[in-house]
Amino acid sequence: MSLRDTLEGAQKEAKENVSSLSSPKTKEADESDEKVAVSSKSIGRKSAASGKPAREAASSVRTISSSAASKSKTATSSGHAGGSSDTSKEAKKADRRKQREKEDFRNRGYDLVLRSNPEYKRSEKVWWILLGIGFGMTIISLVMVYVFPSADTELTTFSGVVSVGSLVLAYGFIIGGFIYDWIKRRPMRKAAEKKVQGMTDKKLLDLFERERLEESKRSTAAAAAKRAKKAEKERK
Repeated sequence: MSLRDTLEGAQKEAKENVSSLSSPKTKEADESDEKVAVSSKSIGRKSAASGKPAREAASSVRTISSSAASKSKTATSSGHAGGSSDTSKEAKKADRRKQREKEDFRNRGYDLVLRSNPEYKRSEKVWWILLGIGFGMTIISLVMVYVFPSADTELTTFSGVVSVGSLVLAYGFIIGGFIYDWIKRRPMRKAAEKKVQGMTDKKLLDLFERERLEESKRSTAAAAAKRAKKAEKERK
């Protein structure tokens, strides 16, 4: 065998040994690469699946945030509170109006009962006469002082006597008028008030109706008397 053949055989043997040693490593690397690729694909699918919602909301359904819901609840509650307060105010106004109407109705009945008492009418005339005389005397006293400036200092003169005397009479008549009202007229007012309190609304309405009829009769009689007087004048 020549030297050349020996070298070629050694070279072939070395190549075979190198190929046998490198082939297992390449197979293991391929398997590891395949495992890495599979795991990356599975991880990608999981991340994509977790990113998507479990169930898409329907197009007709609106999602409302918690802040918007709380605002709507507050607005609703405030609206209900405002409505109830307005209703209570209106109810109170209606109650006050009814109370005033009832008081006015009773006051009209009180005046009618009191005016229908002849004795009270006479006492009213006396009371006004006493007050009128008292105020008249007060005016006389002031006039005397204005005309005669020395009337309030020189009491012995005629003007002084008139000024002081009229002032004393003024106080006397005015005070006497209040005493007369307290003693004579006040009991009649109390009696009329008690009578009206014991009357029902129906009785008061009947009383108003009778008063209206009597007033109509008086008006008719006055008109008839006026026409008769006018006719008598025409005949003359």
